[in-house]
Amino acid sequence: MRGQSFSSQLAVWGLSLLFLHCSRPVPEAPAPGAPAPRETIILGWSVSSLNNEFFVTMKQGIEDAAKEQGITLLQANANADVAKQVADVEDLLQKGVAVMLITPQDSEAIVPAVKRCNDKGVPVVVVDIGAAGGKIAALIISDNYQGGRLAGEFIAEKVGPQGKVVHIQCQLGAANAQKRGQGFKDVMAEKGIAVVAEQPADSMKDKGMTVMENILQAEAKIDAVFCQNDNMALGALLAAKNAGRLKEMVIVGFDGNREAMNALALGDLAATVTQNPYQMGRAGVETAVKLVQGDKVPAVIKVPVSLVNSETAKSLHQVPE
Repeated sequence: MRGQSFSSQLAVWGLSLLFLHCSRPVPEAPAPGAPAPRETIILGWSVSSLNNEFFVTMKQGIEDAAKEQGITLLQANANADVAKQVADVEDLLQKGVAVMLITPQDSEAIVPAVKRCNDKGVPVVVVDIGAAGGKIAALIISDNYQGGRLAGEFIAEKVGPQGKVVHIQCQLGAANAQKRGQGFKDVMAEKGIAVVAEQPADSMKDKGMTVMENILQAEAKIDAVFCQNDNMALGALLAAKNAGRLKEMVIVGFDGNREAMNALALGDLAATVTQNPYQMGRAGVETAVKLVQGDKVPAVIKVPVSLVNSETAKSLHQVPE
């Protein structure tokens, strides 16, 4: 109506707004005793290198568990560079991670990064290898010493007390990898078996091959070789095969990666001590969630190992299909 007053129009608009406001749905209050919604956790993972199937499988375990838990996962690959890994951890800290997972390239070199996390109040979970210093909330690790003993006992049974064996090591700064070596050497000492050569090949296949080539030239008799990981074992296998000497020795690795399993099935590799990197990765994420929730976690979580040979290799499935 043209003659309607301005004050009357305001009254109508006010009633309309009141109606709209009252007609909006009211959010439901949480049920009594229901858990409060959890904020999204930002988890950082600094890995030494993904040029190793073991860590690629660990990555899958971490990613699967993070997805299931609704976690935002930030990753950094150091490509076997200790300085880059320290820088990677600093970068992840700047991005506001709630927990830091670290898979170190070197147990000593990672200490400054661990201490930096400590200074920031960010809990550290070390997955494999170990750290020589700083405060660690939890260490998730294979039972490396026992694994080394399993390899030693297998070799001792194959070669007898007169055997001559070779020991090829991971990088000497990888403390927990060296526990494999200690377990192996303890069995050799107990059985009176001579270790005629011991050299590091830094966990790499190509270096394992080069080291083994040099040892083959220096040693006329080699009955067995223990390598602290499968990559080096596969390199040593190639060197022995190229030299026409593979049949005179047994070669044992450590990890249980797919290429090693194939070599076992072919009868080229005698045995390997299998780890479960997929489960280790999952355990890292599960531990991180507990820490964010304020739960207590074990200081050390050991994932079991086992020794397999060519007869059992085909039945092993480390990662779900």
